[in-house]
Amino acid sequence: MIEIRLATINDAAVLAAHDRHVSAGCIKQKISRQEIYAAYDGDVLVGWLRYSLFWDIVPFMNMLEILPAYRGKGLGKQLALFWETQMKEQGHNKVMTSTQQNENVQHFYLHMGYVTVGGFALAGDTYELMMEKQLDREELR
Repeated sequence: MIEIRLATINDAAVLAAHDRHVSAGCIKQKISRQEIYAAYDGDVLVGWLRYSLFWDIVPFMNMLEILPAYRGKGLGKQLALFWETQMKEQGHNKVMTSTQQNENVQHFYLHMGYVTVGGFALAGDTYELMMEKQLDREELR
């Protein structure tokens, strides 16, 4: 059975070994701010979700990652819904994320109820889609 919980400092090393997008120091800071949720199958890390606050107000999912051996089993949806529920319980009425226009994961987010609300492209980069989801108690069941 998969357990999803806030990451603790004991998770920092394993998260840093897998999450190559941020430094180990950043992971420790985000753990201290309770901005990482970890998914475990027993004592094996199978995925994580990292977030921050967009405009210091709106929860913004920076990273949702399920390790390859565990993909295709609904764990990404389970982890995202867990996070959304936590954000709703903290008083937030919406959440955001983004994905590059050419990534298939945008379809996952659309299926999860996110809508595209804009986008941008930095010089030389692929167009980034900004996505938002209104948190409604019914959707989180």
